[in-house]
Amino acid sequence: MEEVGEGIFRVEVRIPKVDVIFAVYLIRGTQGVIVEPGPANGAPLIQETIKKLGMKEVAYIIPTHIHLDHAGAAGTLAQLFPQAKVIVHPQAAKHLIDPSRLMESTKMAFGDDFETTFGRTIPIPESQIKTPEDGEIISIDGRKLQVIYSPGHAPHHMAIFDEKTRGLFCGEALGIPLAGAELSPIPIAAPPSFDIDVYIETIGKLAELNPRILFYSHNGIGRQPDKLIPRAVDNTRIFGDIIQKALKSGETNGAIKQRVRDYISSSMGANVEGVDVDMSVDGFIFYFKKKEPA
Repeated sequence: MEEVGEGIFRVEVRIPKVDVIFAVYLIRGTQGVIVEPGPANGAPLIQETIKKLGMKEVAYIIPTHIHLDHAGAAGTLAQLFPQAKVIVHPQAAKHLIDPSRLMESTKMAFGDDFETTFGRTIPIPESQIKTPEDGEIISIDGRKLQVIYSPGHAPHHMAIFDEKTRGLFCGEALGIPLAGAELSPIPIAAPPSFDIDVYIETIGKLAELNPRILFYSHNGIGRQPDKLIPRAVDNTRIFGDIIQKALKSGETNGAIKQRVRDYISSSMGANVEGVDVDMSVDGFIFYFKKKEPA
């Protein structure tokens, strides 16, 4: 656990045999806030950390989006804190109330046995769901959290802007940093709903907030947003170009994934551990094939 902003604590959730770091953020107050509850298997650690911080109540549970590595623990935490409201995009609410369709799409990204690794996602009572409007302010203990719709990675993606620290909980809307290339975040493209054009448009929208710090959901904290945000745009375009050209040349999916790994290693000098490159490439490929079917 690390305090990364005024009253904001970052907890790393690690899952056996999974290289990715899942970052959960706790905002301490008389009524606490959980941002990015993470995978279901992390719920016990979150509960333990809440006790260590002396938080008696949780008012809000806020996943940036409902992919299982961001919202998988939301149902379990909603049971533990029945007075809490789960804040989600309007398009996502029904999938948390009844996650059956969500589980089917999750299999595309994480495989049929995902619950064995990440834990079981359980439904959330409709009475605990709150769907904010784009730009809506959530006030809690004198703190203002602004909800920003940020589609592209997923249509139901939201970012949360903390006015006190000017910190942005950006989910995967601004990519994620890699070991060895912290100032060059790479795009995260989860099938089936990734959209490159919308993703880049969202990055521009979030840049207008002029955040001072980026609270990434995987791997680290971004303390130079002025450099990180434009590079997220550049890398999204570069990855798109590499993958689209390879597809047009008839390369196999496996060859394209290796091509992207080689680019990350040789051109960015980064370590590909800690990020699911294969899943991201699948997201780009799915997008291009959907946009320009053979």
